Parts: sequence; structure tokens; C-alpha cells
Amino acid sequence: MTVQSKDPREQLTLIAELLIEDLFNTPDAEILKAAAHDSSLLQAGTNAKKSYEKAIQSVGAKRLEVARVEMKLANTKAPANVTNINAVSAHKIIAKLSAANDASFTLAARKLNNLSDAAAIELVKELMELGAIKGDEL
Repeated sequence: MTVQSKDPREQLTLIAELLIEDLFNTPDAEILKAAAHDSSLLQAGTNAKKSYEKAIQSVGAKRLEVARVEMKLANTKAPANVTNINAVSAHKIIAKLSAANDASFTLAARKLNNLSDAAAIELVKELMELGAIKGDEL
């Protein structure tokens, strides 16, 4: 047996909890059937859906704005200086990345065995500019 509180706030909280529990235990079909005959419930549902869609749109807009700021920041950074890389180093870097089978690189799909020295150097430069390779990894 539970002790009943005489505090009206606690009693009201208990009633609210019981109503919410009852609502969660009510089958969806029963709630939808009741809502179909009550225009205020239909309007509340429509308003809730609009609010939800607006919130999703707002979150998407904020994410897009953050991405734009990050892209702008990334584009303002000075590109990595890799002018002093030689062909042997470039081929070693590419072989290391290819052997690592890292999911962030799609190098395995390329034909890296027959890569010319110039193409190897260019590939390493591009990877550095994209931030995939750090200058200290050379």
C-alpha cells in the first residue's frame, strides 16, 4: 500500500503521470480513431507536424551554415607547401596509404602500380591540399 500525500501538487503530479502512462498504453489505432472525430485534436496534430517540420528545417539550415563557415575557413587556409617532394617519396607515400587500406582513401581503386612520377607527385600534392596527408607525415 502506498502512502497518499496530502500536498495538492504531488497529487496533481501523480494524476498527470497516470494519464501519461494511460496514453502510452493506449493502442495507436484507438487514439487515431478518437482523433478522427475531434477537430481540435486534428488541428493539434497538424500544428505539431508543422512545428516538427519547421524544427527539422531549422536544424538543417544551421548545419548548412556551419558547413559553409567551415568550408570558408578551410578555403582561406594557405595550401600546404609540397613543392620539394620527389618522385621516390611520392611513390612511398602512395604505397603506404594504399597498403593501409584506409576507408577514407579510395586509392585502392586506382591503378597505382603504373603511376608516372609526375602523376604520383601530383596525387600526393592533392592529398595534402585536401588535408588527407599532413606535412609531418612526409
